[in-house]
Amino acid sequence: MIACVQMKLRAEDYRSEESFRDRIREICARAREESGDEQLLIVFPEHIGTFCLLCNAPDRVWAQKTFAKATTTLLLRHAPQVLQHMLVYRVSPVRALFLTLSKELERVYLGTFIQAAKEYEAWIAAGSATLRWGQTKRIFNTAPLITPTGHVLYRQHKVNLVAMEDKNGLDLEAAPLNYVSAVQSPFGNLGIAICLDAFHKEVRERLGSLGSDILLQPSANHGPWNEWQQEDWLRSSFEAVAKNLEFRLAVNPMLVGRLWDLEFEGQSSIIDHQGYVARATTHTEEEILFKRGPVS
Repeated sequence: MIACVQMKLRAEDYRSEESFRDRIREICARAREESGDEQLLIVFPEHIGTFCLLCNAPDRVWAQKTFAKATTTLLLRHAPQVLQHMLVYRVSPVRALFLTLSKELERVYLGTFIQAAKEYEAWIAAGSATLRWGQTKRIFNTAPLITPTGHVLYRQHKVNLVAMEDKNGLDLEAAPLNYVSAVQSPFGNLGIAICLDAFHKEVRERLGSLGSDILLQPSANHGPWNEWQQEDWLRSSFEAVAKNLEFRLAVNPMLVGRLWDLEFEGQSSIIDHQGYVARATTHTEEEILFKRGPVS
Protein backbone atom coordinates (compact mmCIF):
# COMPACT_ATOMS: atom_id res chain seq x y z
CA MET A 1 0.00 0.00 0.00
CA ILE A 2 1.09 3.57 -0.72
CA ALA A 3 -0.04 6.38 1.61
CA CYS A 4 0.09 9.96 0.32
CA VAL A 5 0.05 12.42 3.24
CA GLN A 6 -1.47 15.88 2.84
CA MET A 7 -0.06 17.18 6.10
CA LYS A 8 -1.37 20.33 7.75
CA LEU A 9 1.28 22.70 9.05
CA ARG A 10 0.69 23.69 12.70
CA ALA A 11 2.93 25.76 14.94
CA GLU A 12 2.38 23.51 17.96
CA ASP A 13 3.95 20.57 16.11
CA TYR A 14 7.30 22.37 15.95
CA ARG A 15 7.53 23.81 19.44
CA SER A 16 9.70 20.88 20.54
CA GLU A 17 11.25 17.77 19.08
CA GLU A 18 8.80 15.73 21.14
CA SER A 19 5.80 17.45 19.58
CA PHE A 20 7.21 16.92 16.08
CA ARG A 21 7.96 13.27 16.82
CA ASP A 22 4.46 12.69 18.21
CA ARG A 23 2.90 14.28 15.13
CA ILE A 24 4.79 12.09 12.68
CA ARG A 25 4.12 8.96 14.75
CA GLU A 26 0.41 9.78 14.77
CA ILE A 27 0.29 10.03 10.97
CA CYS A 28 2.35 6.86 10.47
CA ALA A 29 0.14 4.97 12.92
CA ARG A 30 -2.96 5.94 10.92
CA ALA A 31 -1.32 4.76 7.69
CA ARG A 32 -0.21 1.46 9.25
CA GLU A 33 -3.67 0.84 10.69
CA GLU A 34 -5.20 1.33 7.25
CA SER A 35 -2.63 -0.90 5.52
CA GLY A 36 -2.75 -3.83 7.91
CA ASP A 37 0.08 -6.27 7.19
CA GLU A 38 0.75 -5.01 3.66
CA GLN A 39 4.10 -3.54 2.74
CA LEU A 40 3.72 0.18 3.23
CA LEU A 41 5.24 3.27 1.60
CA ILE A 42 4.35 6.59 3.28
CA VAL A 43 5.08 9.73 1.26
CA PHE A 44 5.20 13.09 3.07
CA PRO A 45 5.17 16.62 1.58
CA GLU A 46 8.02 19.00 0.88
CA HIS A 47 9.66 21.17 3.57
CA ILE A 48 8.06 19.52 6.60
CA GLY A 49 11.57 19.06 8.00
CA THR A 50 12.72 22.61 7.27
CA PHE A 51 10.66 23.95 10.15
CA CYS A 52 12.47 21.62 12.56
CA LEU A 53 14.88 24.57 12.65
CA LEU A 54 12.41 25.96 15.21
CA CYS A 55 12.17 22.90 17.45
CA ASN A 56 13.17 23.67 21.05
CA ALA A 57 13.45 27.41 20.25
CA PRO A 58 12.76 29.77 23.20
CA ASP A 59 9.39 31.46 23.68
CA ARG A 60 10.69 34.79 22.38
CA VAL A 61 11.10 33.20 18.95
CA TRP A 62 7.52 31.94 18.94
CA ALA A 63 6.26 35.33 20.16
CA GLN A 64 7.20 36.98 16.86
CA LYS A 65 4.58 37.98 14.29
CA THR A 66 6.21 36.72 11.07
CA PHE A 67 8.45 33.85 9.99
CA ALA A 68 11.18 36.32 9.01
CA LYS A 69 11.14 37.96 12.45
CA ALA A 70 11.14 34.56 14.14
CA THR A 71 14.21 33.42 12.20
CA THR A 72 15.93 36.75 12.87
CA THR A 73 15.32 36.28 16.59
CA LEU A 74 16.71 32.76 16.33
CA LEU A 75 19.71 34.08 14.43
CA LEU A 76 20.46 36.65 17.13
CA ARG A 77 20.29 33.91 19.75
CA HIS A 78 23.10 32.10 17.93
CA ALA A 79 24.90 35.26 16.79
CA PRO A 80 28.52 34.21 17.58
CA GLN A 81 28.26 30.92 15.67
CA VAL A 82 26.33 32.54 12.82
CA LEU A 83 28.95 35.27 12.48
CA GLN A 84 31.72 32.69 12.46
CA HIS A 85 30.06 30.76 9.63
CA MET A 86 29.51 34.01 7.71
CA LEU A 87 33.19 34.90 7.94
CA VAL A 88 34.59 31.42 7.29
CA TYR A 89 32.31 30.46 4.42
CA ARG A 90 31.41 33.96 3.10
CA VAL A 91 27.70 33.23 3.13
CA SER A 92 24.51 35.13 3.97
CA PRO A 93 23.15 35.32 7.53
CA VAL A 94 20.32 32.92 6.60
CA ARG A 95 22.70 30.34 5.14
CA ALA A 96 24.95 30.77 8.19
CA LEU A 97 21.98 30.12 10.49
CA PHE A 98 21.23 26.84 8.71
CA LEU A 99 24.89 25.86 8.89
CA THR A 100 24.92 26.66 12.62
CA LEU A 101 21.86 24.54 13.37
CA SER A 102 22.37 21.88 10.70
CA LYS A 103 23.34 19.05 13.03
CA GLU A 104 20.44 19.70 15.39
CA LEU A 105 17.92 20.08 12.55
CA GLU A 106 19.07 16.83 10.95
CA ARG A 107 19.06 15.01 14.29
CA VAL A 108 15.46 15.98 15.04
CA TYR A 109 14.15 15.54 11.49
CA LEU A 110 15.86 12.34 10.40
CA GLY A 111 15.81 10.84 13.88
CA THR A 112 12.04 11.19 13.96
CA PHE A 113 11.51 9.47 10.62
CA ILE A 114 14.08 6.74 11.24
CA GLN A 115 12.28 5.87 14.47
CA ALA A 116 8.88 5.95 12.74
CA ALA A 117 10.08 3.76 9.87
CA LYS A 118 11.29 1.10 12.29
CA GLU A 119 8.30 1.32 14.62
CA TYR A 120 5.70 1.02 11.85
CA GLU A 121 7.82 -1.19 9.55
CA ALA A 122 7.29 1.19 6.65
CA TRP A 123 9.24 2.66 3.80
CA ILE A 124 9.08 6.44 4.25
CA ALA A 125 9.72 9.20 1.75
CA ALA A 126 10.16 11.82 4.45
CA GLY A 127 9.10 14.91 2.52
CA SER A 128 12.08 17.23 2.51
CA ALA A 129 14.17 19.55 4.65
CA THR A 130 16.96 22.08 4.25
CA LEU A 131 19.96 19.86 4.98
CA ARG A 132 23.68 20.52 4.89
CA TRP A 133 25.74 18.50 2.44
CA GLY A 134 28.48 16.90 4.54
CA GLN A 135 30.74 19.50 6.13
CA THR A 136 30.51 21.93 3.22
CA LYS A 137 28.72 25.28 3.08
CA ARG A 138 26.13 23.80 0.70
CA ILE A 139 22.50 23.59 1.90
CA PHE A 140 20.06 21.70 -0.32
CA ASN A 141 16.34 21.08 -0.21
CA THR A 142 16.77 17.36 0.41
CA ALA A 143 14.25 14.50 0.27
CA PRO A 144 15.39 11.34 2.14
CA LEU A 145 14.09 7.84 1.54
CA ILE A 146 14.14 5.56 4.59
CA THR A 147 13.73 1.76 4.73
CA PRO A 148 11.72 -0.17 7.36
CA THR A 149 15.00 -0.98 9.13
CA GLY A 150 15.64 2.74 9.62
CA HIS A 151 18.36 3.01 6.96
CA VAL A 152 18.50 6.31 5.06
CA LEU A 153 18.83 4.67 1.66
CA TYR A 154 18.93 7.79 -0.50
CA ARG A 155 18.80 11.59 -0.40
CA GLN A 156 17.46 13.48 -3.40
CA HIS A 157 18.40 17.16 -3.72
CA LYS A 158 16.14 19.67 -5.46
CA VAL A 159 17.35 20.96 -8.82
CA ASN A 160 14.92 23.80 -9.56
CA LEU A 161 14.26 26.26 -6.74
CA VAL A 162 11.25 28.53 -6.19
CA ALA A 163 11.34 32.12 -4.94
CA MET A 164 10.98 31.13 -1.28
CA GLU A 165 14.18 29.08 -1.60
CA ASP A 166 16.43 31.47 -3.52
CA LYS A 167 18.98 33.97 -2.22
CA ASN A 168 16.27 36.37 -1.07
CA GLY A 169 14.54 33.60 0.88
CA LEU A 170 16.02 30.48 2.47
CA ASP A 171 19.21 30.91 0.40
CA LEU A 172 19.43 27.27 -0.67
CA GLU A 173 21.60 25.85 -3.41
CA ALA A 174 20.22 24.24 -6.56
CA ALA A 175 21.57 20.73 -7.16
CA PRO A 176 23.03 19.74 -10.53
CA LEU A 177 20.85 17.54 -12.71
CA ASN A 178 23.31 14.66 -12.46
CA TYR A 179 22.55 14.41 -8.73
CA VAL A 180 19.12 13.00 -9.66
CA SER A 181 18.90 9.20 -9.43
CA ALA A 182 16.45 6.31 -9.02
CA VAL A 183 15.99 3.89 -6.12
CA GLN A 184 14.84 0.28 -6.16
CA SER A 185 12.06 -0.66 -3.73
CA PRO A 186 9.42 -3.39 -3.31
CA PHE A 187 6.91 -0.98 -4.89
CA GLY A 188 8.94 -0.34 -8.03
CA ASN A 189 11.82 1.91 -9.02
CA LEU A 190 11.23 5.20 -7.25
CA GLY A 191 12.18 8.56 -8.73
CA ILE A 192 11.89 11.65 -6.54
CA ALA A 193 11.24 15.01 -8.20
CA ILE A 194 10.81 17.61 -5.46
CA CYS A 195 7.86 19.88 -6.29
CA LEU A 196 9.00 22.18 -9.15
CA ASP A 197 11.40 19.51 -10.43
CA ALA A 198 8.43 17.44 -11.62
CA PHE A 199 7.45 20.31 -13.94
CA HIS A 200 10.80 20.09 -15.74
CA LYS A 201 11.07 17.65 -18.61
CA GLU A 202 14.83 17.18 -18.21
CA VAL A 203 14.39 15.94 -14.61
CA ARG A 204 11.63 13.52 -15.61
CA GLU A 205 13.61 12.28 -18.61
CA ARG A 206 16.63 11.60 -16.42
CA LEU A 207 14.51 9.67 -13.92
CA GLY A 208 12.95 7.69 -16.76
CA SER A 209 16.34 6.90 -18.30
CA LEU A 210 17.45 5.53 -14.92
CA GLY A 211 14.51 3.15 -14.78
CA SER A 212 12.09 5.01 -12.51
CA ASP A 213 8.51 3.83 -12.89
CA ILE A 214 6.98 5.54 -9.84
CA LEU A 215 7.31 9.31 -9.55
CA LEU A 216 7.25 10.83 -6.06
CA GLN A 217 6.59 14.58 -6.04
CA PRO A 218 6.69 15.97 -2.47
CA SER A 219 5.31 19.51 -2.75
CA ALA A 220 4.64 22.72 -0.82
CA ASN A 221 2.73 25.32 -2.82
CA HIS A 222 3.38 28.66 -1.11
CA GLY A 223 0.35 30.48 -2.47
CA PRO A 224 -3.40 30.26 -3.09
CA TRP A 225 -4.80 27.14 -4.73
CA ASN A 226 -6.73 29.21 -7.26
CA GLU A 227 -8.00 28.22 -10.69
CA TRP A 228 -4.77 29.21 -12.42
CA GLN A 229 -2.62 27.24 -9.97
CA GLN A 230 -4.78 24.13 -10.31
CA GLU A 231 -4.54 24.29 -14.08
CA ASP A 232 -0.80 24.93 -14.02
CA TRP A 233 -0.21 22.02 -11.63
CA LEU A 234 -1.39 19.61 -14.33
CA ARG A 235 1.95 20.22 -16.06
CA SER A 236 3.78 18.15 -13.43
CA SER A 237 2.83 14.63 -12.26
CA PHE A 238 -0.50 14.50 -14.10
CA GLU A 239 1.07 15.32 -17.45
CA ALA A 240 3.94 12.92 -16.82
CA VAL A 241 1.74 9.93 -15.98
CA ALA A 242 -1.82 10.38 -17.28
CA LYS A 243 -0.91 12.14 -20.53
CA ASN A 244 2.63 11.13 -21.48
CA LEU A 245 2.75 7.71 -19.76
CA GLU A 246 6.31 8.43 -18.60
CA PHE A 247 5.81 6.53 -15.32
CA ARG A 248 3.32 3.91 -14.09
CA LEU A 249 2.27 5.95 -11.08
CA ALA A 250 2.79 9.34 -9.45
CA VAL A 251 2.37 10.26 -5.78
CA ASN A 252 2.07 13.98 -5.04
CA PRO A 253 1.65 14.83 -1.33
CA MET A 254 1.18 18.53 -0.60
CA LEU A 255 1.78 20.66 2.47
CA VAL A 256 -1.20 22.72 3.64
CA GLY A 257 -1.75 25.06 6.58
CA ARG A 258 -0.04 28.10 7.99
CA LEU A 259 2.96 29.05 10.11
CA TRP A 260 2.99 32.78 10.93
CA ASP A 261 2.65 34.49 7.52
CA LEU A 262 3.72 31.43 5.52
CA GLU A 263 0.64 29.75 4.05
CA PHE A 264 0.47 26.64 1.88
CA GLU A 265 -2.43 25.25 -0.15
CA GLY A 266 -2.86 22.35 -2.55
CA GLN A 267 -4.65 19.10 -3.38
CA SER A 268 -2.61 15.95 -2.99
CA SER A 269 -3.10 13.17 -5.51
CA ILE A 270 -2.15 9.68 -6.66
CA ILE A 271 -2.18 9.33 -10.46
CA ASP A 272 -1.98 6.42 -12.88
CA HIS A 273 -2.45 6.14 -16.66
CA GLN A 274 -6.22 6.52 -16.29
CA GLY A 275 -5.98 9.75 -14.27
CA TYR A 276 -6.59 10.28 -10.56
CA VAL A 277 -6.52 7.12 -8.46
CA ALA A 278 -7.17 9.33 -5.44
CA ARG A 279 -7.32 13.09 -4.89
CA ALA A 280 -7.73 15.17 -1.75
CA THR A 281 -11.20 16.61 -1.27
CA THR A 282 -9.88 19.88 0.19
CA HIS A 283 -6.90 22.17 -0.42
CA THR A 284 -6.54 23.37 3.19
CA GLU A 285 -7.11 20.38 5.47
CA GLU A 286 -5.14 17.28 6.38
CA GLU A 287 -5.94 14.07 4.49
CA ILE A 288 -4.25 10.75 3.76
CA LEU A 289 -4.81 9.14 0.36
CA PHE A 290 -4.22 5.44 -0.27
CA LYS A 291 -3.28 3.25 -3.23
CA ARG A 292 -4.05 -0.36 -2.34
CA GLY A 293 -2.73 -3.56 -3.82
CA PRO A 294 0.00 -3.96 -6.44
CA VAL A 295 1.23 -0.92 -8.31
CA SER A 296 0.44 -1.50 -11.98
